[in-house]
Amino acid sequence: MLILQVIKGFFSHENPFIFRYKMSNKLTKALNKIGKLVNEMNTFNLTSRDPPPTIDRETQSFVMESKVIGREREKEQIVSELLNPPRERDNISVFAIVGIGGAGKTTLAQYVFNDERVKDHFQLSLWVCVSIDEFNVIEIIKSIIERASGDASKNSKEMLQHELRKILDKKRYLLVLDDVWSKEREKWNELRMLLCSAAGAGSVIIVTTRDQGVASTMEAFPNHNLEKLTDEDSYVLFENRAFGAWVEKPTEEHYKIGKTIAHKCGGLPLVVNAMGGLMGSNQELCYWREILENKVWDSLRSTEKISSILKLSYDHLPSYMKQCFAFCAIFPQDYEIERETLVQLWIANDFIPTDGSMKNIENKGRSIFNELHRRSFFQNIKEAETYEFSRITCKMHDLMHDLATEIVGKKCFTMLEPNYFGSAQKEVRHLHVGYLAKFRATNNIMKQFPNIHTCLVNDKYKKTNKNDIYLLKSCSLRALDMWKYPPKEIGYMKHIRYLDFSGLLLAALPETISKLYNLQTLKLSHCWNIQQLPSEMRYLINLRHLFLDGCPYLKHMPIGLGQLNYLQTLTKYVLNPSKGGSIRELNQLNLLSGHISLCGLESIRDRDDAQSVNLAKKTNLCSLELRWNDTLNGGAGSSKPILEALMPHDKLKYLHISGYRGFGFPKWIMEVPIISNLKGLKLNWCINCAELPPLWLLSLLEDLYIEKMGNLISFVGSMCKNVEGKKSLIIFPALKNLTIRILPNLESWHEEGSESVAFPELKTLAIDGCPKLKSIPTHVSLLTSLELNNCTEIKLRQISYLPMLSKLSISLYDMPLRGPDAFRPPKNLEELKIVRYENVYPLEEEGEQLISCQTRPVLRKLTIFASYCFLSCGPSKVVALEFWKYFAAVEYLVIHQCDNLVFWPEEELRSLKCLKNLLIFECRNLTGALTEQQQASSLDYYLTPPLLLPHLEQFVFEHCPELVQVPFVCSKSFKNLSIINCPKLNIGEMLTHVITDPTGLKYLSITPSTHWSVWPDNMKHLSSLHSLKIWWYLGIELVPPGLHLPSLWKLSIFECPGESFPPGLHLPSLVDLEITKCPRIKSFPPGLRNRLPSLQRLYINNCPILERRCRSGGDYYDLVSSIPHLTIGTYRHKGKSLLKNLPCIRAT
Repeated sequence: MLILQVIKGFFSHENPFIFRYKMSNKLTKALNKIGKLVNEMNTFNLTSRDPPPTIDRETQSFVMESKVIGREREKEQIVSELLNPPRERDNISVFAIVGIGGAGKTTLAQYVFNDERVKDHFQLSLWVCVSIDEFNVIEIIKSIIERASGDASKNSKEMLQHELRKILDKKRYLLVLDDVWSKEREKWNELRMLLCSAAGAGSVIIVTTRDQGVASTMEAFPNHNLEKLTDEDSYVLFENRAFGAWVEKPTEEHYKIGKTIAHKCGGLPLVVNAMGGLMGSNQELCYWREILENKVWDSLRSTEKISSILKLSYDHLPSYMKQCFAFCAIFPQDYEIERETLVQLWIANDFIPTDGSMKNIENKGRSIFNELHRRSFFQNIKEAETYEFSRITCKMHDLMHDLATEIVGKKCFTMLEPNYFGSAQKEVRHLHVGYLAKFRATNNIMKQFPNIHTCLVNDKYKKTNKNDIYLLKSCSLRALDMWKYPPKEIGYMKHIRYLDFSGLLLAALPETISKLYNLQTLKLSHCWNIQQLPSEMRYLINLRHLFLDGCPYLKHMPIGLGQLNYLQTLTKYVLNPSKGGSIRELNQLNLLSGHISLCGLESIRDRDDAQSVNLAKKTNLCSLELRWNDTLNGGAGSSKPILEALMPHDKLKYLHISGYRGFGFPKWIMEVPIISNLKGLKLNWCINCAELPPLWLLSLLEDLYIEKMGNLISFVGSMCKNVEGKKSLIIFPALKNLTIRILPNLESWHEEGSESVAFPELKTLAIDGCPKLKSIPTHVSLLTSLELNNCTEIKLRQISYLPMLSKLSISLYDMPLRGPDAFRPPKNLEELKIVRYENVYPLEEEGEQLISCQTRPVLRKLTIFASYCFLSCGPSKVVALEFWKYFAAVEYLVIHQCDNLVFWPEEELRSLKCLKNLLIFECRNLTGALTEQQQASSLDYYLTPPLLLPHLEQFVFEHCPELVQVPFVCSKSFKNLSIINCPKLNIGEMLTHVITDPTGLKYLSITPSTHWSVWPDNMKHLSSLHSLKIWWYLGIELVPPGLHLPSLWKLSIFECPGESFPPGLHLPSLVDLEITKCPRIKSFPPGLRNRLPSLQRLYINNCPILERRCRSGGDYYDLVSSIPHLTIGTYRHKGKSLLKNLPCIRAT
């Protein structure tokens, strides 16, 4: 019995041995966890520190870059040289700014780039950061195209060159190549040749570099070797950074230590800024003395000293801020980092400390961002605001990026090259993929990096792999930029906090999304086809941001969104009570911020329902859209009380009201206080409103759009009469952009006889469908862009005296013209479009020359749409020819839908001495023949054709069914010919006689003609042809014997009636092959890959037999499956499979 008690006692929880054993195991586990935390701490060089202070205050006005100090002399010298280049070769001068890292090369270049004199002098200004050792010509060209057009290009090299020439287009441009390292002369010469080929006289390239050898390679002259700042300038810069935000005045010792530290920074602005930010973070003198006495100042070599000082600045960051900064190593150098996205990623990775509450964590993240900027870890801050978003971005100096990369070590990895992991190790936690379009083994991400927390994809061609489910089963992922249609397995990612599906072609999300209980951010922006959201999203209790902008087909919202107490971003809410959540769901979501669009307001019948939204308490909203979708049926009586109940707070910046049916606006809109802070306002389809709110009093309003308010008579309205001192009133004092459309009863801008000044800052004005409006506003001397359409009472005489106007589009259908009101182009006009001008009178009064020959406009682009009176076929030939003398400098001419044009406009074209691009569309009666008088002067114009256009480079004829002749010869500069749907034109004869030297031809597009049976002999040696688009037919061989196309990189074949390709197809340089609408074609020629050794892209569509043979299981699949970019057929079923819609995906 005693033994039994002993045994029971031994296993009792009171046994000290058992207790010590259990506690030992627990302590061992705890120590192991601490060990892991220590390793994590060492990764970011964290040190023990007191708990972080609370950072709750959100800075409303972001601190921009301080005024550049100590570089005024250098700036003025460079600006002077830009305006009058000392040396020019092939229309281009190359300048260099040379200096060590941190000397302020980029800042000086920006200082020059943004100077108003420079902006006015150059027709095009472009900024490209090179930033990598390899001088990649293709990537630089892509960057130039993207900066100029806003669109990222994925084309081949040859197509990129064409796009580049089209963008530069002989303009006088300024191009800054920032942070160049490479000294490869061959690549620089290649880039320079491309840039010179389309450069206008006086173009300049500025290069910033650390290496004098780079400047020598680029033959830069002059070179500006950037000197260090003087001690005086260094101290001024330091003082601005260190003392700028202090409330208490610094002591004398502060000033003394500050001057010493500024001197020790060696005249390098980056170091001075960093140290100023560091010292300004603490006013304690003991802290200042500690920094001054640090051994870092004893570094001998300047490069070591810079790195050491920046490291010193990092070492004095709070530990949580160190993590946030080091994480930024995930982004490539010169990457534009969006602040809100960065903060969301910090939160997803638990980098931001909390006091147990997540309520204000975004504000803490923004404060960290602001502090890192204040201490110069971030720079190049940019702010952008629109009706839909507010965006702040930054960049990191390359020395700061190097510091972050050194600190984080192997934890962050950026894959800049396709399928290149380099030295990446399994320890990688944060991955940035830049080339997913070529990254085939996406299912290997988790095998390569099993502990990954963040995976961001920066490639807009988001390719998919069916094995990506392996990635979705990861237990470690916290943030994922998704590149495919999410399968149901996405519910495995229990720890995911950040998901970005933006831009995917999906109709719905899987219901398993609702099981991601830790999800904080869900981005569905521009998912064009999405129609519904998961029905149980109310269970995403930690969701803070839901982006639905750019989702026009979203039908309703899931029930229960009002339960998401942390929700701060909800960009769209669609009301459809019969299927989803009601308006009352928004009642408790008082943390909403940014932009929200409330759609389907016509479904609200009860004013109390609308009032329950309580928009006045949602003070973090800066942009609001209120949309009634049913604008044609009823609702006029109920609309006004609904809108009255939806009154927002008085700090709103952007407001958009659409489809409102009420008779007059409610009180809160008609009184200034609520709308006093508006910067932008859109009112469209408010068809029963006869008066605008007092917008003319708003001192901050910059953008205004008014559409379809049929009862509006006066733009300012009657309330202006009641304003004291109205004679000296400035109306719309800040307005810069104004668009008014379809206001049939609008008669005036403001009260006649008033001495008020209206629209003094207006720069762009568009007026469409205002037939009773008699004039454009006066006092618009800053106007640069004007569009007039269907405004029959406006007198054009005003336009002639707009000094800054550079772009004009006028539709003059049924507009009465008189001699004094005749149109005279403003002297600075560069682009003119004339639509439906039917009556024309002399451009100059008898005995009066209003625009002298010296001041006539240097117009570069002219478009004539359905305006035959300007051609000699019109009723007044003499007047028509008089019109053209104003446009001798035109380089780009478009003639569209001029059906009265029958004969070739020889005399008009002879006056265009500089014409390079001629495009004629849909002139249905144009034959191209000469008039009887022209034919009499040349018995056979094909034997002695006139050289009308000596500089022509591009010639386009489309949809001219009667065209039979092209009576001129092209010069050697001719490069681009397109003849589409001109069935009567003898293309073979035209090619023979018009293009006498085809060796320079690079782009050729032609459609069938009954008169064309053989390739002309002179067109068989197109040694420079890059692109050929041809509608193939039985009357001509596609590849006749002897056809030589060594440079052809793109071939597009349409509507082929044959069953196979021609046997002579051998194109060694072909990269891109498109085959469309060839239903009978069955086979490729034997040895396709040998005949087309360079093929990278194959697109086959509406070719059912060939498509079947090329898909998986077909006998051509092995032949085509290795082609990098392969598209077989098109799939129109929305949302069924993203794989079938991606242009670069491999056929399966």
